[in-house]
Amino acid sequence: MAAEVNLGKIGDLGAIKAIDFVNRFGTSINDLLTFLGVTRKLPLTTDMKVQLYKWETTLDTTNVGEGETIPLSTVKRVPDRDFEVSWLKKRRAVSAEAVTRYGADLAISQADQKLLREIQGGVKKSFLDHLAETTNKKDATDLQTALTLAWGELKSVAEFEDAEFVSFVNPMDVAKWLAGKPVQADASNAYGMQLLQNFIGADKVISLGSVPQGKVYTTATDNIVLAYLDLARTDLSAYFVDTMDETGLLAAVQDKTVSNLTLETVFMGAFELFAEIPDGVIETTLNAGTTDTTNDQSL
Repeated sequence: MAAEVNLGKIGDLGAIKAIDFVNRFGTSINDLLTFLGVTRKLPLTTDMKVQLYKWETTLDTTNVGEGETIPLSTVKRVPDRDFEVSWLKKRRAVSAEAVTRYGADLAISQADQKLLREIQGGVKKSFLDHLAETTNKKDATDLQTALTLAWGELKSVAEFEDAEFVSFVNPMDVAKWLAGKPVQADASNAYGMQLLQNFIGADKVISLGSVPQGKVYTTATDNIVLAYLDLARTDLSAYFVDTMDETGLLAAVQDKTVSNLTLETVFMGAFELFAEIPDGVIETTLNAGTTDTTNDQSL
């Protein structure tokens, strides 16, 4: 009897797992954007460049007399520097020996999981590097002070007046603050991050191990942008794409290499999370040895 039409075969498994991988990646990116509260996406042009901005303030210091017209002070958002988004290129290979020992499904899935974690880690590190570029740096004696002062300063910026804010902290700084306190927070997890809502009065506090201990980064969610190259709209889709996630951020191309008996998949894309106005980020340093764990227990 002939095999059934559309029967899945062992040779198809690599392609099926690649489709699953890029779809899971697309879901994880969308989860991350929802998690952060990011709604702004910037399609990249072929030069792959992103324009950053800065505030330029002109404060009039005239001593205005009675009845005289008050001169204008100005605050403008003007172009600052730009940067080029790098390509993401990752290659996964599964050997014939691994397929024999573990089975094709498990062997490919293990490789997928390691690769996905690596990609996610790279996205988070790159984003934190952008946050750390701010020159708007403060000191605070404890975590609550850091969150409160950053919130107050950002609220005074007209561009962020009605925005929601998000702070990124190291888990150990959260743990130190919470030690011995009946502080409650609504927690959820995504993309290897923990979101604390209603935490000591802040809109969103995200606990992330990549944040250096003793540092807190706060910005408006409107200041966070995802720049991306839509691979579906490039010529690459006709030559180097076997499958692509629905967002167009990540594509995969596959090949069997008979010379070393491996099934190879290359994943590629170009995207980056960044702060559009670097100085719209406040970096607060928690003073060494002064993180308070004895504050008012009624908090």
